Amino acid sequence: MISWPVARATARERGLSPLALVIIAVLLLLGMVRSSGDAWGAEAFSGFGAAWFFLLTLLLGAGLLSDEVESGHAQLVLLRPLTRAQYVGGRFLGAAFVLCAGGTAAWAASFVAALLRGATSEILGRILILPLALLPAVGWLATLAAVGAVARGWTNAGIVIAARLGWFFLRLGLPFAAPKLGLGPLLQQIDRYFGPQEALQIARQAQYRERFEPSPALWDLLWIFAAWLVAVRLFNLRELARRRA
Repeated sequence: MISWPVARATARERGLSPLALVIIAVLLLLGMVRSSGDAWGAEAFSGFGAAWFFLLTLLLGAGLLSDEVESGHAQLVLLRPLTRAQYVGGRFLGAAFVLCAGGTAAWAASFVAALLRGATSEILGRILILPLALLPAVGWLATLAAVGAVARGWTNAGIVIAARLGWFFLRLGLPFAAPKLGLGPLLQQIDRYFGPQEALQIARQAQYRERFEPSPALWDLLWIFAAWLVAVRLFNLRELARRRA
């Protein structure tokens, strides 16, 4: 349920943003400069690279739906023989394409730089890094789309940042503030399901034939699908409320 014309238009709109191009360029530089034989091509998705990659996700997802609704452009597009689910799917897919293209370019830069430096081992792990790094990023993008279906402007990005920071401080601070309650193990279990999960460790498991645990990647796939369904549902409710007003 995707409108390909909407997806192409969204990819051009988001991908040609000067700030998005700057962030992608930074990711490319980080991938090339920080490439090493033991990083498995994850330079663009770890440390400073992870922060920049999440910033790119926020930029692409901020106002993804609300900007179109508030400008009236979404209403004009929906006058065509197009369902709301197709419209939401097109907007999401266009932004996801730019996100994946930027991540792939940064990964390729680090991969090539590492090969030029003689790091020819662990090829399997390096190949697996790319989809495993993109999955949680697309999951957060889907979350931004779902929140943005009801939030105004770019506030969806602020809500997601506040939720992540709030949970981070709660997970780390509550066990110290109330040690007698013994909430540490419980919070750790909840943390495994709080938003999309990092799945890069699967690459190492596959490379060294360790105990294979694909649950983070499977959870990310489920999260993406569920967040898209929520985005469609909330967008429908928003449009119905607007028409009744």
